[in-house]
Amino acid sequence: MNAGRRRTAPRTVAAGAFSGPVRHLYVHVPFCRAKCDYCDYASEPLGDSPDGALLDRFSAGIAAEWERERLTHGVRRLHTLFFGGGTPSLLGPDRLELLLELFRPYLTPRAEVTVETNPEDVDDAYATWAAARSVRVSLGVQSFARVQRDALGRRAAADPEAAFERLRAAGVADISVDLIHAIPGQTATDLEADIAAVLALRPEHVSWYELGVAPGTPLEARLRAVAASPALPPAALILPDNDTRATMYRRIVRALSRGGYGWYEVSNYALPGRRARHNVAYWRARPYVGLGPGAVSTVGRRRWTNLPDSAAWMAALEMGASPPREVEDLGADTRARERLLLAARCSVPVPVAGIAAILDRGAAAALAAAGLVSLHSGIMRVTRKGRYVAGEVCVRLFRD
Repeated sequence: MNAGRRRTAPRTVAAGAFSGPVRHLYVHVPFCRAKCDYCDYASEPLGDSPDGALLDRFSAGIAAEWERERLTHGVRRLHTLFFGGGTPSLLGPDRLELLLELFRPYLTPRAEVTVETNPEDVDDAYATWAAARSVRVSLGVQSFARVQRDALGRRAAADPEAAFERLRAAGVADISVDLIHAIPGQTATDLEADIAAVLALRPEHVSWYELGVAPGTPLEARLRAVAASPALPPAALILPDNDTRATMYRRIVRALSRGGYGWYEVSNYALPGRRARHNVAYWRARPYVGLGPGAVSTVGRRRWTNLPDSAAWMAALEMGASPPREVEDLGADTRARERLLLAARCSVPVPVAGIAAILDRGAAAALAAAGLVSLHSGIMRVTRKGRYVAGEVCVRLFRD
């Protein structure tokens, strides 16, 4: 919180989750040069020389889908715009500028515009464009050590530290770095080196996630093969155990907190005034619209997900039709669960009356006695201690 600003009570997650006007837009760019071994996102590898015609066709599809969704939901003003992926920076500054022109008439003067960016895409032209447009750059680092990136199957050789310095030198004033911990073979010394690099660079924002091994990924297959091998595997092929993972997490929180970063969500840290406003909108259950193959939208009691098939998505929009998607109606219990899950991530207070239908009150009392949640005057909040295990806390709180 900025010095001199009056402290106010934290805002609760409202009972009318996902209601109200749409003020937040997500654009999913499903393409990348190569898919990392741990990745299970909706993305399509295009190789080192992406087809420019395909990227142009994709950009035209975004324009068509935006027009449909803008009219359907009466979007008039956008507070945040987030280009995610995949690799949005693969589009290059010229295509990104064309897309930004679509949304500029609707962006408020202080709108936050974020572009997920891979280090290999940061040349002088890209850095200059991002600075000129006051873009918030979310830089995909994973780890500053090449050996750790190799363990994740991150094939690009670009130096993330050099990319960061180039962005900063060009005048990019808002940079977030994305990292992963609990990488196979990662030691406490390795983690300390990444922490030191972050504190030396001092980005405005840090997202630091524990590695999740998704079924069906090359990383999962590799680890499964190692586990089945009768020979003792190299340490570089072994995941840190649960105690080590927990210790790494606590070390990250402690080091970044001492470095002046607020731990405002389970995996996110920010200097004062630099929280990711787009992501905060998700965690506060604000309505949002997503464009692109695989993108998710949630407005009111309705959630829809575009199928992750870029060819079918482009073909439908070129024919003037809605892209193929799955639609879900969110019942009261589902919305109550999501309110609790989202609030737990950020220790946001939740009125107990709004989640009574799904809340195990006995479990809530036990968790309060353990210091993992607080219960006062009909308001429940996951404590700082409970945030370390927010997922497990929520599982216990759910009635069934």
